[in-house]
Amino acid sequence: MNLPVPRTIAVNGVIVDFAGGFVRDRAGREIPLRPQAFSLLKYLLQNADRLVTKDELMKAVWPGVFVTDDSLVQCVRDVRRAIGDADQSVLKAVPKRGYRFTIPAVVTPSARAAKTGWKMGAVAASVLALIAFGLAWSFARPPAALRSLDGPPVVAVVPFTSVGGDEAAQKLALKMNHGFPTKLAELREFQIALRGSAFAFGANPGEMLDVDLVLGGSIDREGDNLRITAHLIDPRTGGVLWSEQWDRRDDDISAIKHEVSERISNRLGGSGGLILETARTAARLKAPDRLTAYELYLLGTAKLARINRADAEEAIDLLGRSAERDPGLVRTWVELSLAHGLMADLGVEPERNRMAAADAAERAVSLEPTDPKAHAVLGISLRYRGEIARTRSELDTALAMTPDAFDILALYAGWASSFGEAQRGAEMADRAVRLVPDFPDWSAKQFSNAYFMVGRYEDAVGMLDRLSPDNATLSTRATRAAALAALSQDKGSQEVGRSAFR
Repeated sequence: MNLPVPRTIAVNGVIVDFAGGFVRDRAGREIPLRPQAFSLLKYLLQNADRLVTKDELMKAVWPGVFVTDDSLVQCVRDVRRAIGDADQSVLKAVPKRGYRFTIPAVVTPSARAAKTGWKMGAVAASVLALIAFGLAWSFARPPAALRSLDGPPVVAVVPFTSVGGDEAAQKLALKMNHGFPTKLAELREFQIALRGSAFAFGANPGEMLDVDLVLGGSIDREGDNLRITAHLIDPRTGGVLWSEQWDRRDDDISAIKHEVSERISNRLGGSGGLILETARTAARLKAPDRLTAYELYLLGTAKLARINRADAEEAIDLLGRSAERDPGLVRTWVELSLAHGLMADLGVEPERNRMAAADAAERAVSLEPTDPKAHAVLGISLRYRGEIARTRSELDTALAMTPDAFDILALYAGWASSFGEAQRGAEMADRAVRLVPDFPDWSAKQFSNAYFMVGRYEDAVGMLDRLSPDNATLSTRATRAAALAALSQDKGSQEVGRSAFR
């Protein structure tokens, strides 16, 4: 069976990036692998845990081309080297027949001092407990400390289960299980664990995976509605970190799937999502001299989110130390760009900080051309250079990669008016707020500008009212003053005011 695969897969200590077409370690460093060898690896992963004959592999990797067994053997060697399979425990040869790709466990590329396993049976019990208690509200408890992290947490996704045999519930569960994991895999804040066919079709009780968190869900009938429940579980204790429910009529299964997928993705992913908040909580508990590059990045982003000079300076220090320890950590450069941009907007050495922001953004895109947030911050830095066409191009690239991601929508909304898309920017702001009603403070600055540029002055001021006085920047002061003045001006004067911000 040829299984659907997500954008990235953690396998045997490395990350296989299907979209990028390469294998990399956790720090983002590429492991050299020839195109044919990568095609072989991809095909074997799609057909994990079954015997794949030599003829089948040759047809898949070299379609319409005659090759000898030596070519196949060399590719197998290359794959084993890339994934660290010296003992051939993952890619196993079946004498005179072919190969079987067996994934005994999903292990992240970090060298972890201790491994935490979890059993699918325990997760199933948690699912049943949620259903039994009939939770009708969202709840969370303080997240448990994770293990030392050298990169994004690994999340195992348990397929949504249909409860009670309802036909519509079964259809929705099927759609969720075939599309939702792929959507999650687009996010960069965490990695998706795959174990053979478990990712798409469920795992067997007792199987062990090395993961940080477990995401699962159930769907059942509640009167005229389908009730969709999602939950995030601590794999060590079986405790529920977060759960939320949605009751929706079953007249459009595809629309329900799209909405629920969006909401879960944005609740868990993004700079202010639950996954990174859980990881930050763990990082705060560690001794400063034991922090990894990734943990320094996490703490730096927490400081940056406070939007004031003292914390921005500390964010730059933490992120700079992260970059020194691991120059290949892409998101460190992304956040460094935003941090220097904030310092410039606070009036601190604007020219120098704008240059530093641009350099960090360019570094991020060069390290990972498929990272949407890297393209977004590069677009913002280009705006300050007056390169409007490139600004739009970079922001459009980011949006095309993750059209439903809150962070990208918020960043785009704040800058859309600079290339003549003010109305679209306001619509993006509205959409972002619907996706994340308790949106972080940094995004209020973006939304205020988006609303101001379409004449929604009360909305613009309302966004700025969410911020404290020490959050004020050059741009927010100007927006507030102009919006308050515009509320008492005639229409012609308002247009003059908006034009000054374009």
